[in-house]
Amino acid sequence: MGSIPFLAFGGVAATQAENAPRGKKAFAATPKNIVLFISDGMGVAQWQAGAIANGGKLNVGKMTNTGLITTNPCDTFCGDAPSHCTALACGVNSHQGAVGVDKDNNPVKNIIELAKEAGIATGIVSSNTLVEGSNVPFIGHTQNRMMTDQITAQYVDTGVDVFIGAGESFFTNSVKGFGPPTGAGAGNTPNGQGGRQAGNNAQQAQGGAGPQMTFVPRADGRDLLGELKQKGYQVLSSWEEIKQVKSGKLAGFTDKIQMPNLANGREKAMYPDEVSLALNLLSQNGKGFFLMTSSMFPDRASHNGKIDLLCEEAINLDEAIGRAMDFADQQGETLILVVGSPEASGMTLVGGDIANGIVEAKWTMPGMANHSGVMVPYFAYGAGADQFGGNIQNTLLFDQMKRLLHL
Repeated sequence: MGSIPFLAFGGVAATQAENAPRGKKAFAATPKNIVLFISDGMGVAQWQAGAIANGGKLNVGKMTNTGLITTNPCDTFCGDAPSHCTALACGVNSHQGAVGVDKDNNPVKNIIELAKEAGIATGIVSSNTLVEGSNVPFIGHTQNRMMTDQITAQYVDTGVDVFIGAGESFFTNSVKGFGPPTGAGAGNTPNGQGGRQAGNNAQQAQGGAGPQMTFVPRADGRDLLGELKQKGYQVLSSWEEIKQVKSGKLAGFTDKIQMPNLANGREKAMYPDEVSLALNLLSQNGKGFFLMTSSMFPDRASHNGKIDLLCEEAINLDEAIGRAMDFADQQGETLILVVGSPEASGMTLVGGDIANGIVEAKWTMPGMANHSGVMVPYFAYGAGADQFGGNIQNTLLFDQMKRLLHL
């Protein structure tokens, strides 16, 4: 597969995607910086649906190297975001639900920890909460993603330079009930005017009322926000404050609990702007940076069988990817990687109208917890992109990133 864009989305010829103009004609042979996007739940069908809805054009269609990557854990066929992203973050194939641990639950150093040891700046940006399954293997080491006390403490202990996302209440409280939210909470708004009361129950809004959770004081008694301030972080609790930051270490919370999806009021520009802000902050480190960023909203929409919302969320993710590609074009020493996590609910395209951007889909495994075991696409662009392509095991991506950053 190499440099051939195998995803000629929506009937657009591959040569058109290859020849789409970008600002940079040449990149460094190896990257100084890596930006890793996790496209949560997105298999070929999800990406193609988004492209068709967007007139056959996506930024990932302009990425020069593509392939397919496995998502299967060691203990079952169909994986989940924590186990797959543990493979990406730590280079080990572990059990379903694993967060930065091997199959025997022993902690394994992740790429952010390795980068910190090398003096490289690090960042995490989430379109939803900072305790999402796709995020936490890059920061925590627990048997499963529900152990939020340990995971949030690791944001402080690891010292990741910039992190932006919802879920401040997970840092100040312990969670009881069903654990982290999996949808966009009813009444939660981007600027915190409807989901900001810690201790309230959070509700899934994408499919109506769903599992609830409650917050109680942290079992470990730690004041994580206070500890962050002592370590020199700007600890901010609204997007309006966060987007004013020009330099320094940042702990930016976009909501107390979680963000709504686009259909429920999240601003389209917000996630791409978060990525741009993180790039600007991290690029001030002369030794380079590693940024992991994820969007889980396409996954949520696919699980809920909402094709129009899925397309809208996929396009929004792709806009953020475009921001990073623009950065790479201007800077010349940055590698952009986009990697799917386990495909959501067995989506297939059964009809549509390409000329009018209409897609019809069905899901063979409907439901929020269901993922198929198929390989999913990954994409590379920029410095060192020619080191990627073809069909690979997910653990290999960690090995390649570690080698390129000389970790």
